[in-house]
Amino acid sequence: MHNFSLLIILILFSQAVCAEVLKQVEIFGNKRTKKEAIIQHGRIKIGKELSEEDLQTVKENLGRIGQIHVKNVDFKDGTLKIEVEDKWTLFPVPMITQSGSYQNRGFLIYDDNFLGSIGTLAPGISWSNSILNYLLYYQDESLFNPQYGIKVLLLKKSEFVEFKRLDNVVDDHESRYNSYLVTPNYLYKEQVFKAGPVYIDKSIYKKDKRIFRDISKGIFFRHHWNAFQALEVMYEGFVTTYDLYALKNQTGKMVYLNEANISWSIPTNKSFLNYGLHAYHSNEKSYLFAKNLGGDEGFRGYDKASFPTSENIGGLVQYQQHLFHRFFLSPFYEYNNSKLIEPVQNGRRLSESTVGIGLRYYFKKISIPAVIFDAARNIDDNSNHFHINIGVSI
Repeated sequence: MHNFSLLIILILFSQAVCAEVLKQVEIFGNKRTKKEAIIQHGRIKIGKELSEEDLQTVKENLGRIGQIHVKNVDFKDGTLKIEVEDKWTLFPVPMITQSGSYQNRGFLIYDDNFLGSIGTLAPGISWSNSILNYLLYYQDESLFNPQYGIKVLLLKKSEFVEFKRLDNVVDDHESRYNSYLVTPNYLYKEQVFKAGPVYIDKSIYKKDKRIFRDISKGIFFRHHWNAFQALEVMYEGFVTTYDLYALKNQTGKMVYLNEANISWSIPTNKSFLNYGLHAYHSNEKSYLFAKNLGGDEGFRGYDKASFPTSENIGGLVQYQQHLFHRFFLSPFYEYNNSKLIEPVQNGRRLSESTVGIGLRYYFKKISIPAVIFDAARNIDDNSNHFHINIGVSI
């Protein structure tokens, strides 16, 4: 009994020694990145006990901050000392796309540490087939505290889509969008919840004549599950996204759009296997869905990737073979089953298989494909498609 009591005392004593209260944080070497931002994104809790296990978690959190290089972390006498070095995070990024008859030329300024808060600001401007496009994107998921942040998006864009048969264009149209979005977010472990107001003005033009227009206002909700680890290029793990749009259109009808995406990346030495599944459905047959920003690898379909559908389900298998430096050769297969919106070809359904190969070069700093060249064949309509993208595509 005496030995048991002594053991309990030793355990309690060891816990008291290991778990010391964090009284203050000192950060050295951060010329641009704010101390408060490092503390927030590192999820450092001042005034709480910091055990050896907690300290290791803090080091891992700091290591995930891509805007700084962590040189040393030391905890002693209630003071956490962190030595860092700022990384260069301001880049001009081209926006050059050529896909079939669609073209877009412009650039954006990409700042991944805006005002030292570890937020992303990306204003951009470009000229497509017929209109001037612009983009203003800001996101900081831990702006207010480690769990709460915000995303703001102002976007004007156009897309030109061609439908081919035996390499002959049988139909074409242009889609134009104006979209404004503000979404506060909440972070919980690997999950991100976002919700906020959205405004979308969308039109379809044929031969410079508008044949369809709708203005919708409502609420946008998104759930991310980011179960991945960022690498120098690409990532390891998977990302899921679920989007819900609840909008009221010009006629007063409520339009609901549900969209889900799963992307899975598996490193194989320096190469990657990529898998993707995606689906969406709208209760409005004439609803023109505007991709707000970004998107998963693949899902190319016709030239310029985006064609106006009210229903869609599909998948992607892609292998990215490392060649040298950050160049990859990427054979892929993609399937899409889509129902076009009614203003386009009377809403007919498409079932398509596409095979192709791509060459891509990645930016190291922001881990997006800097240069993409895709050559693909649509098996179902016996047509060939070519896509060139340098920098960012909106």
